[in-house]
Amino acid sequence: MTAPCPSCGQLDQVQHVPAVYYGGHSYYRGQGPTVAVPAGDGVIYTSSEVSGVTVTGVARALDPFPPRRRSGGLVAGVVLLLMVGSCFLWLPFSAVDDPPPGGTGGLVLGFALLSLPSVCVFGATGTLIWLYVRRVREYRRRRAGIPAAQALWQQGWFCHRCGGVYLAQGQLMAPARFRELVGEAGGY
Repeated sequence: MTAPCPSCGQLDQVQHVPAVYYGGHSYYRGQGPTVAVPAGDGVIYTSSEVSGVTVTGVARALDPFPPRRRSGGLVAGVVLLLMVGSCFLWLPFSAVDDPPPGGTGGLVLGFALLSLPSVCVFGATGTLIWLYVRRVREYRRRRAGIPAAQALWQQGWFCHRCGGVYLAQGQLMAPARFRELVGEAGGY
């Protein structure tokens, strides 16, 4: 059992934070709108199945997990840059058959200038790989902190009358501040 809310002194509208969080998720499934599709001389009626999750604002504010990041953008960038850089690699080899005027110095300078785009593209690819490795390390660090964050999160109590969260023997705080404390406990 918990102590009453430190702000209003009541216990009737107090609920455990995990119960508020999980109770704020509603799953739905149903039929979508019916669509008429012409097929030959007749019409076929079809409908799609619709499903999803709705989350209340309070449940979203009490989410104990770190915000999710989009994935796949860096990998797609690396693949694209590698393909472009590979195409640029053919430029220096195309200049070998037709030497520029100026002898060997002109040949070396031309080779270096034609190699510059591929060197830049491969440098950018290396930077994206470095960013990807950093993101993976950050993700692992966040995942390692989730048990500590959940331990603090499960100690919280939410007062529906005041709209705040408190820990046992603690002061009432806004859900955003509680989420910050949970994040600090988890290291994210």
